Amino acid sequence: MRPERSQIKGVPIVYLNVLQKGRDLFRDYPNVREPAQAKQAALANPTFSWHATALQVQRQRFVLLNHDASALCVVLNATATDQPRLADQFWDQLAQQWPQYGLPAADLATYRQAAGAWQIMAPSDHRQVRRLSEQGMYVDFLWQQGITSPLEMALLVAQTPPLGRQLPRHQVATIATDLAPSRFRWRE
Repeated sequence: MRPERSQIKGVPIVYLNVLQKGRDLFRDYPNVREPAQAKQAALANPTFSWHATALQVQRQRFVLLNHDASALCVVLNATATDQPRLADQFWDQLAQQWPQYGLPAADLATYRQAAGAWQIMAPSDHRQVRRLSEQGMYVDFLWQQGITSPLEMALLVAQTPPLGRQLPRHQVATIATDLAPSRFRWRE
């Protein structure tokens, strides 16, 4: 199957698979036009796919974004944030996290250029949805422990192994490999 039409025209896309409880925060971003094709494109290109949710922790609203192709996790405090600024916050925090995993800043610029603009769709991978739930519980736990920096939360959440019998699909130790610039190419 062919990728989403806007990708065919040469406009890159980052798919945000947003859970229902976070949809209101992403209402100002465009939705995919053809969900079935977008789902196939996101599954074929996990480097450009993220799952996202919102959670409430003691009057604070957080957005949790989990990268589909690595253990990378971004936590944003969306309590006083307007929706169009979420993308800016996301890229700013990703720029702060990037060197923490030994990744060169030039690779982030390459990723951002290859990634393009956000397009919103329904979740496409139930394992990622389950992982977001687990990570959300951990964000709540970290807040209760007095860790309030979204950057620090994101770094700690990325390190948490999945609960139960699940094996981690991705690990922090492999983020540098998972996000190698050679993977910043679209597959059809």
